[in-house]
Amino acid sequence: MKRAFILSMLLCALCSAVAQDTIIVTDSDADEIVHLWDNQTAKYSNEMEKDEVVKKKFKVYNTSSADLYIFKAPKEKATGYSVVIYPGGGYGYLSFPNSFPVWLREKGITAVVVKYRLPNYGHKEAMLEDAVGAIDYLRANAEKYNIDPEKVGVYGNSAGGHLAAWISNYMPDGKKPAFAILVYGAMERNRYYNTYAANSRLAGKQITTADAEALSASNMVTPSTPPTIMFLSDDDDVVAPYSSTIYYKALKQHGVKSSMHIYPSGGHGWSGRLKWPYRQQWLSAIEDWFEVLDNNNKK
Repeated sequence: MKRAFILSMLLCALCSAVAQDTIIVTDSDADEIVHLWDNQTAKYSNEMEKDEVVKKKFKVYNTSSADLYIFKAPKEKATGYSVVIYPGGGYGYLSFPNSFPVWLREKGITAVVVKYRLPNYGHKEAMLEDAVGAIDYLRANAEKYNIDPEKVGVYGNSAGGHLAAWISNYMPDGKKPAFAILVYGAMERNRYYNTYAANSRLAGKQITTADAEALSASNMVTPSTPPTIMFLSDDDDVVAPYSSTIYYKALKQHGVKSSMHIYPSGGHGWSGRLKWPYRQQWLSAIEDWFEVLDNNNKK
């Protein structure tokens, strides 16, 4: 009896150690939330033991499950395009966007914000599984969301920009996203362009220079990298602007259709600022670029 009791207590302790509390971002204007999987049901785990928490409405920490926040374009406005959005946060938290996916929805573009599992000091396989899984889910449910499975693209800002570029090159030919929108992305991961803290969260505390170079987006580009548009500000003192220009150079060297816009001010993190002076220019440039994609597809 005593042995059975001890075994029962050990099982309870084990369950409590692996089952973290997950959260819903209640301030999101998403139309639907879809749960993909968590550390217990996915192929990979990020080994996160802490409970998920939300700070300041839209900053999510300790993610241990993958969930999709879907902003579905109305059927009468739907263009067929959809954008999978990877939030930034230095790979230490997720800074959920809200105004941008709402804007996309109003333009007839379905937006999906991915609450992905953070790499948690070297468990990047779980994060990649979530990032790819979001694209696969959209394509498998294209009819439900009034989208064209051939027009699913990716978007990311800061660390999310790096992840979006990574996915653009990581997925096999024929399955890659249709396009990428990268906003002040932390594209280069070596010590000259990023911080050790962010890199160690991504690749582990024992990250080497070779590891960082391999994770730099410019070293991933091939001629099959999808069309890419990039945005940044000249006075960004968090992620150096040349981190993006190096990626742009790699895109051009491989013949990838690409465009880059550099604004004179804004610093870092301006995509959610409704009063940022260049906000309308930024949104107009994205809208124009979708027209360019359409024209290219017709050729």
